Parts: sequence; structure tokens; C-alpha cells
Amino acid sequence: MNEPEIFVIGTSQSVASAAMREQIYVDLEELYETLGELLTCRGLLDEAIPLATCGRLELYCVAADPNRAVKVLVRMMERRTGLGRRDLRDHVYVLRGDQAVRHLFRVASGLDSVVHGEAQILGQVREAARDDRADATKGPVLHRMFESALATGKKVRTETEIGRGAASLAGAALRMVQRDMPSLESSTALVIGAGDTGSLVARLLAKGGIGRLILANRTLATAEAAGHCLGAEIIGLEGLAEGIARADLIVGAVMADDYVVTAEALTKALVGVGGAADGEPRYFLDLAHPRNFDPAIAGVPGVRLFDLDHVFERVEAAKASRAAQVPRAEAIVVAQAENFRRWLTSRQGVHVLRAVRAHVLDVAKEEAERFSRGRTAEEREQIRRFARSMARTLLHQPTVALRDADPANASGRSILEAAPTLFGVDVDGQDEAKST
Repeated sequence: MNEPEIFVIGTSQSVASAAMREQIYVDLEELYETLGELLTCRGLLDEAIPLATCGRLELYCVAADPNRAVKVLVRMMERRTGLGRRDLRDHVYVLRGDQAVRHLFRVASGLDSVVHGEAQILGQVREAARDDRADATKGPVLHRMFESALATGKKVRTETEIGRGAASLAGAALRMVQRDMPSLESSTALVIGAGDTGSLVARLLAKGGIGRLILANRTLATAEAAGHCLGAEIIGLEGLAEGIARADLIVGAVMADDYVVTAEALTKALVGVGGAADGEPRYFLDLAHPRNFDPAIAGVPGVRLFDLDHVFERVEAAKASRAAQVPRAEAIVVAQAENFRRWLTSRQGVHVLRAVRAHVLDVAKEEAERFSRGRTAEEREQIRRFARSMARTLLHQPTVALRDADPANASGRSILEAAPTLFGVDVDGQDEAKST
């Protein structure tokens, strides 16, 4: 039997720089359209859920032929990015089976984050799992896997102290910039974007006592909802030039295909405006993926640019403070992943068990009817009861064996592969008949 297998293909801050991740990045709307084709027209994948955060883009899949599926996905990435296979091999990872499951559980638990134990990642996993668009691409396996990952992340945070005092990536980034800035109380901050990251940054700045807060977004209503209780000034993206000219700190956190701020536009915006000449540089913090700020703005006089790569470098050392909690968190991940594997194992044997039971009971029914010809109603009922009882008794031991058969080891695979032949059932044929 060719059982479907779970795998994940992706890239993250651990294997690729921000520039490389941008080349590989695919807009979620475009990715869901592609998945629709792969799931329906080509039958390459059985299930799929993408997970996109500021530091990673991953695609979790279930496929009957994962080798073929990975090859097709890699070829698509080569065509889309223009990168060679060697570059992709260095900056893209593929994990299969139990490794893929444990990886997602570690991600949800904050163990694969730049900031160990950061809470924001759990919300991002939840958002991916419950995205309306995922209803058309996920199935029972990935649904259960993501819900189990969310439960694992919650358990890790409840039963360990790995999240105690752990900043979000946004919080760590702001602290990094604040080391070089004057006091927040005398500064003006412009936050571009009112999504999860932008809203979080705005709240952190307000809590930190920022002197003035400006929130820019495409949709003013969204920005007003996020900034209303923070006393933020709301502007549209068309007002960015003026907002930048007034700000000491500019944070990029909006989803955009192109740079929101280019070196040329920034130079024009700062004409005649005080800044570096007065000994007060402007700080640009790029938390978006793809990046909001053209890296070339670092060459504009008076500008200090920080992006996610800078953040990742700075916070790496801070992991040591929570390192003592990691073994306990990892143990929870391993236990939860094993629970999921048991569920998956039992599910893989269910269709074999169901087919065998149905076949045996059908045979018992046919034989009971054959021996009931010419009998009284009472005798026919007794024969039917005897046949059903005998069938169930004979099925008990095979049922236990099939239920406990683990496809992860040789003996379990042998049982699952031999059962259809021994009992004379066509499992694939029955599944196809039921689906038509």
C-alpha cells in the first residue's frame, strides 16, 4: 500500500538571509491559487497548509508520492525565482514524516524562533490553521496536526517557563533600536502597517512612552481600530513622505510586493528637513517580509537602517537566559508528536480494518442466507445470529492486530500489507467505490 506521507518544504531565518527569503517568497493569495491546481487538477497533493511569518515561509503537505511532489515544487520554485538547484538546496529544507511533525510542534512552541518562547508565533500558526482559504486545501490529517501543534505550544507555555520574559520579535527589535536612540518620550514614531506586527509594535511603543505615534495603513479604518486607544495619529500610505519627515523612528510592517520606501523617495522626503546634520539620525526598522525598505536607504545621509537580519544577530545571545527551559519543552514536543503519530498510525490502519470487517461480515451474511433457504422465520433468525456471532469472534484477533499495527516498523507494515490479500479484499477499490 502506498500510504500518504506528511512533509514540509520551506525556508526560514535559520537557513536564509532576508534577501534570499525575499527571492523565495510567494504571496499567500498566489500560493493558494497554485495549491488549488495541485490539489484538484494534477492530484499531486492530498492536503496542504502554508505557514508564513516574518521569518519563514513553509508549506506543509500530505502526498501519496512525496518524492514526486517535492520535485515538482522545487521545479516550480526554480522557474519562479530564477535560482539554481544548488542555491535552493542551501536555503530550502525538506522534512518528512515524524521530522515534519516535530518541526511544526517546535515552531508552535517557540523553540524554532529567534527569540525562544516568543508568543507571537503561536498566533501565526493558529492563523494559518484557521485561515478560511485553508478550508479548501487541508484535510483531516493536517487539521489534526495543526490543532495538535497549537495544543503543544500552549502546553509548553503552561508547563515550562520558556516564555517567561520572552519578548516577541517586534519587542526584541525595538529594544535593539532603543539602545542607540534618545529617549522615546522625546521621539516621534511612524509605524507603517496595522496588521498583527504593526499593531503590536504600536502597542509596545505606546507602552514604552513614545512621545508621538503615527500609524500609516492602506485602509484607514483598520489603522483607526488599531490606534484608537493608543492616541495615534492615523494617515494613509499616500502621506508617508510627510510622516517620515516628521518621525525619528520609522517601522515597516506592511505586506507589500515592492519597496514602500526607496532611497530616491526618501532623499526627496528629507530635503530641507533636519536630521543627521543636527546630530539626530533617523532610525528605520524593517520588520516586514518581503522588506518594506530598499536596502539602499542605508546610504542616505542621516539614516540608520535595521532589518530582520540585524535583529536575528542581536537576539541570538539572549537565548542563553531561557536555555535551561529548552530540554523540558523539547520533551513535551516529543511526547505530543508521539501522540499524533499514534493517532496517524491508527488512522492508516482503519481503512484496512474496515474493509476486512465488511468483507467477513458480508460473507457471513451470504452464507447465512444460503443455509436459511426453506427454514422457518425463527430458524432463519437463529442462523443469522450465529453467523454474525461467529464472524465477530473470528474477527477479534485480526481486529486487534490491524488496530495496533504500526506502519513505522517492519512487522506492522507486513500486517497491513498482507491483510487485504489474506482476506481477499481490494482496499483501494473499496475506497474508490465509496468516494464515487
